[in-house]
Amino acid sequence: MRRQAERLNGDQRTRILDVSAQLFGHRGVDGASINDIAEHVHLSKATIYHYFVSKEEIYSEIVISTLERLVAVLQAAVSTADRPEHQLRSYMLAYAQFLDDNFWPFVTVLTGFGGIRRDNQRSRAILLRRQAREIMRDIIRSGVKNGDFRKTDVSTTAIAILSMLNWMYRWYNRDGRKRAVQFAAEFAELTIQGLSQDSKVSRQKVVVSGARAMNAVSGPGAARRRGQSR
Repeated sequence: MRRQAERLNGDQRTRILDVSAQLFGHRGVDGASINDIAEHVHLSKATIYHYFVSKEEIYSEIVISTLERLVAVLQAAVSTADRPEHQLRSYMLAYAQFLDDNFWPFVTVLTGFGGIRRDNQRSRAILLRRQAREIMRDIIRSGVKNGDFRKTDVSTTAIAILSMLNWMYRWYNRDGRKRAVQFAAEFAELTIQGLSQDSKVSRQKVVVSGARAMNAVSGPGAARRRGQSR
């Protein structure tokens, strides 16, 4: 009975977080109230407050847990690649797959951290976002240093790449035939060709490597993960 109660509590908490992420993504933090969350999750306000002390706590947990998982996914993706070119491609594909699998929590993160008022939680969110960006910067620095990439401004290049990935949520159709990771593979091809020290790098080489990385990111479990996030 105790395990069943714990599982029910966990399910309720997850449900509240999932619904809240959709509301925050659609309306922004200020545009969604506890009343709205309770109505959409079909629970009373009292039940919501049983799990969370405030809307801010709900929002903070969504943002921090999403960023923690994103950083872990990016670190794992990069660790399996040997050269900066492959690391960059793996990063971009993993990033896009994460967006697809965690769409509304991801959108909530992109709304900014204005809804987080506790300094320690805000600092944690900022640190995690910085870590995700620093992984990208390290890849570019390494590529420039070993000669794989031409000399470039690391910060500007990282901002450009992350902007391509982050803004996908504005136009990406999750019900469309083309998955986020496929768009990211094309972005990666363009980016690597643009950064390549060797202007004669072949398109075929980039496409083949991209296909291998995409298969690693969007394996048999990808469709199941997408279904769970909707």
